[in-house]
Amino acid sequence: MRVIDYVIEEVSRQGHDVEVLDGIERVGWMLNAWAYALREAAEGRRPTMADAREMGCLIERRRNKIGWRRCGVRVGSRLCPDFNVVPDLLAALFARRDQMTPLEFYKEFELVHPFVDGNGRTGKILLNWLNGTLGDPVFPPADLFGHTIRNP
Repeated sequence: MRVIDYVIEEVSRQGHDVEVLDGIERVGWMLNAWAYALREAAEGRRPTMADAREMGCLIERRRNKIGWRRCGVRVGSRLCPDFNVVPDLLAALFARRDQMTPLEFYKEFELVHPFVDGNGRTGKILLNWLNGTLGDPVFPPADLFGHTIRNP
């Protein structure tokens, strides 16, 4: 799958209409974050916690402008970890990064849910960076979290 098609699909899956300004902006923001990852990966770098923060801020310019979330959030009925522990959870996750598969890392990143918005988009860039598939991106399995999600 081409990167642009992937990004359009992901922004659409997140509930944004990519035919109007809101969705078009988010497609552009995610492409900027993707380009950031491509540049860093071309230098042989693996993603760091600072990279994740930078990409999250690029992906949701307004909602994530302060970086890690400073409020509670829910994903469906699941309460995400308290925002006070997010930096420590991420530090531990990135410290274990090379002992995990890209998919395991992605799942743990999503469970921490470090941003107010854009966690899935940021996580998918991290997944593809770690997987070496930034140029030919893949989606995680549709049942990764125990329930079906729509994937192309």
